[in-house]
Amino acid sequence: MLDSFLDQSFYEFPSFKVAVFSLLLAFVLSTIIAFTYKFTFRGISYSGNFFQAMILSSPATAMIIMAVGNNVAVGFGIVGAIAIIRFRTRVNEPRNIIFIFASLGVGIAAGVYGYSIAIAGTLIFCSVSIMLYFSPHGKSYLYLYSLTFNLANKETISEIINFLENNCDSYFFMSISEGKLEDERYEYHISLKNDTGHKDLFRNIMQIEGISNVKLNRRDNSERL
Repeated sequence: MLDSFLDQSFYEFPSFKVAVFSLLLAFVLSTIIAFTYKFTFRGISYSGNFFQAMILSSPATAMIIMAVGNNVAVGFGIVGAIAIIRFRTRVNEPRNIIFIFASLGVGIAAGVYGYSIAIAGTLIFCSVSIMLYFSPHGKSYLYLYSLTFNLANKETISEIINFLENNCDSYFFMSISEGKLEDERYEYHISLKNDTGHKDLFRNIMQIEGISNVKLNRRDNSERL
């Protein structure tokens, strides 16, 4: 079926039918990639803008590739026009970069009429992503909160560790520094258990003797206690 679109000879630009098919295919495949990302997402905060960016990047890339064609002058012109735009968005997770790259790859494949490559690549990429999600390597320890406190007595730290083991799914020691008085300030990154609320943890840890100046912050800076 796909070969019927390639029977004609392409010159500088494809026909309207081929252009529409290429853009629609890029849109459908990038949507599949975006929903695969959403299904396998394990992070602190889900970004709807990033989801839309994956879908929109593929048709836009296909359109640019088809517009360039074999014309070197047009290619240099598009590169110069894109260079004017400054992309300041910072992508922290390497996994997010791979998904954006996959969407761009689908757009490039559709733009050069490599429909079989685009479809096969999308199916394999999404299948591998889902396999990794259910595999042991898909489990991620998310330290959603930053816990800081002052401790006057160093011997109390064992009680703090027991408290974290009982109330946290995972915890990671970050730093220790001198406080304003003779006490020391500790910082942990923690992930709460499903049955433990952050307000309950904050209230319970305040009852430990010798602890003071407790702060529990979400690592995305959206909430502070």
